[in-house]
Parts: sequence; structure tokens; C-alpha cells
Amino acid sequence: MNSYQYVNALFTVQVTRKAFLADKVYQLYLFQDEIVMTENTLRQPKYVIKLNLTTTINWIVQDNKIQVFSIAYQNTVKAFHAPKLQILKEMIAGRVFYTSITEFYQIQMLIGHGMSGEVYRCISNSGEYFAVKKCEKLKLASCQGGIVSILPLFQPQLIHEPSLLQSLQHPNIVKLKEVYTDQQYYYIVTELIKGRALSTELQSRPYGLSVAEAIKIMLQILDALIYISERGIMHRDINPHNIMKSDTIKLIDFGLSRKIKNQLIFPTSGTPGYIAPEVINFNKGKLYDDRADVYSLGCVLYKLRESLSQTKNIFQENKEGVYELRKNQAHPEVSSIKMEQLFVLLPYMLENDPNNRMIAKVGKIVIQEIENNNQQIENQLRNL
Repeated sequence: MNSYQYVNALFTVQVTRKAFLADKVYQLYLFQDEIVMTENTLRQPKYVIKLNLTTTINWIVQDNKIQVFSIAYQNTVKAFHAPKLQILKEMIAGRVFYTSITEFYQIQMLIGHGMSGEVYRCISNSGEYFAVKKCEKLKLASCQGGIVSILPLFQPQLIHEPSLLQSLQHPNIVKLKEVYTDQQYYYIVTELIKGRALSTELQSRPYGLSVAEAIKIMLQILDALIYISERGIMHRDINPHNIMKSDTIKLIDFGLSRKIKNQLIFPTSGTPGYIAPEVINFNKGKLYDDRADVYSLGCVLYKLRESLSQTKNIFQENKEGVYELRKNQAHPEVSSIKMEQLFVLLPYMLENDPNNRMIAKVGKIVIQEIENNNQQIENQLRNL
């Protein structure tokens, strides 16, 4: 007897494996964490495919329709013919690697780049637009501490981004579509966000954003940080390049993100000028946590009001220096109460000691009070 509850399968379809003497017919069952193929449900299954990023599936398209899928199984390639394979492909998207991205997408113009690769706009065979991050495997290994000779050893750590994204479903976090691989690259296909990176937005607006825009950005990114923190995840690269400003603010590029418990893997990560002190001064005896992301977001808050050169200076100053620079800022809303209140947050977010630093949940509550015209914010912060 086997332990599978086949009545609980999420999807099932009959598949055929072509053979020289006689074809083999199996029933495929999709479960939460694996695909099972069996000739008889009363016996042990013939094939068990784990749904994780150690598995690669090749989809074979004929007459504009997926007709066959193949996998490497026990050192040989097994191919299976079946109907409804498009449904199966969509149901396991993002959980395993696919091959032959050009069978399904046409990669078009370069639209950006991140720490781990270049980002292109692409169009699917159905005419929908997506973004695809193209990550060169050897370059990725090099920038994260690997070397060519041990690339297979590092591979599980290089491909964590889609694994994390697949588990995250939040309106302020970019949505994963699918992941592909070939000999040279990984391809991470995500939703295409109709907007611009915050860094680009700031460059085109010399006086910065309005207070209302700053509040919206802070609230929605804090919402995303609370969400990932509750799932034990740190982003580790919060900066204006990784915040997309659209109708809904989106946090992107999880290339450096880690489970908090796995931070010993490439521990010193991030963008200069946005890295928390405990990350820069990392030591194994004193691990850091999601409060490092709050520090980075505090740097973004300062960036919303200052020029690039002033932002660089701030991290060479103490907290009093923040206010000295702020007084010279010629923003149209420089005297607004809400702007003053937003800047009161900076010492709490940029606190060097993470144990005394504001957490994301408190930051969200405070900014909501600012948005609601609470005049007692400073007194409330002193009582935290």
C-alpha cells in the first residue's frame, strides 16, 4: 500500500510514455509539493517529481500547443505525452524551473537592472506583457561569493529569489509568473509594473515628491515589510531602485532576500548608503533581523527629501546632522506639519542599535496617525 490520498489531488490527467515495444500509460496526480505518476493507485507510484527548484521541466510545443513534457529522472530523460498540459504548467508555475523560454515569450527591450541581473520587457504568446529578469549563472555565483568550479554547490543559494517570491502573495510585492533556465542564464518572469522606479521618479523631480506621495510610499512598503517579516524573510536591499511607483507601490528585486534563519549565506549584502550598521559590521555572534530593512527604508525616507549628494553626506553625520541638512532644503512643502512629522521618524528608523530601532508595525501606525493629522506624534514617539 502507499500513503497517497489520490482523491485529494489538485489536478489529474492521463499521460503516455512512448516506448519502443509498447507505450506505458500512467495517471498523473498533482499534489501540493509533488507530482505523482502511477499505473495502479494501490501500488507504489512509478514516478515522483518534487515541486521545488531542483526540478526542471521541458515543455515541448507542437502546433502552438504543449503536447509533451520531459524531465531528467534517475539519470535518464523521460518524456510524457498528455492533454491539458497548459493547465498543469500554469498550476506549478514558479515552483520548478522550465526550459525554452523563447517557446513562450519574446524578450524585447531592456527596462532596468538589479543586483543580480538585467530586466527586460517580454511578451507572451497570448499577447500579455511581463517583465523578465535575466541572471547570468557564472556572474551570479561570482558576485555572491561563488567560483566557477563550485557553481553546482552554490546553485541552491543562487536560485532562492523565485522560491521566496512564489510563497509571497501581497499587493505591494511584485508577483512571480514563471522561472526558466538554460545553460547560461536563469529567467525570472514577473508581472510588468506600469510605473517607474522611485529612483527615476526622484531624478525627474528636483523638488522631490509631495508629502502625500511620501506617506503613500512609506505606508505601502511598510505593509510589505510587515508581511515578509511575519514569514521570517528579510529583503536586504531596500532602496529607491527597488521600489516601483505606480497606482500601487511595489517592492521588487528579491535577489538578496533571505530567510532570517539563513542570513549566514552571503551575510553582508545591500546597496551602499542603504545598509544597516549591523549588516555592515556583521559577525556570527550577533545575527541581525528584519529591523535592518527598517533602517534601509529610513534611508529611503531621507532620500525622498534630499538630493543624491546630501543623501551620501547623511551617513557620515550623526542624527543631529540630519536636521542641519534638512533646514537647507528648499522644498515647496518645507514648512508643512506633515513633512516635519515625517522627519521626526528618521532618528527612530536610523537608530544604530537595532534593539532600539522602530519596528515596521510601529512605523506604519505612526505614519497612519500623521496621515490622519494627529498633532501629538512627537509626544507619542517619545513614549515608545
